[in-house]
Amino acid sequence: MKSGILAAWLAGLGIVGWRIVHKEHRLPAPGVFLGVTGLFLAGALVAEWVPKAEPLVLATLVGLDVAAFLDVLPAGLGGQIEQAQRAQEDGGGTRATGTHQAPGTRTAAGRG
Repeated sequence: MKSGILAAWLAGLGIVGWRIVHKEHRLPAPGVFLGVTGLFLAGALVAEWVPKAEPLVLATLVGLDVAAFLDVLPAGLGGQIEQAQRAQEDGGGTRATGTHQAPGTRTAAGRG
């Protein structure tokens, strides 16, 4: 189980590092990796102190990796939820202008 926690930690570092390099086009700050390491270290300490909780801790840490990979926590599935909400607020991506296209024309209100 300890090797699973180590693998989850390395995967978490890789996911966070790749996301920063891919989206922001810069190297990650050391504090970002320190925060991820602290989170996984806390999980490892809980697993060490409470041996019966080790499978639950491992499942939680792997779940955090999956959530980070799918981008569920910050924006929701790669921003898809945000895009769907914006489209719903916009009325499906189109807005009414108050004019109608006249038959036989190419523009609204028959100007063309």
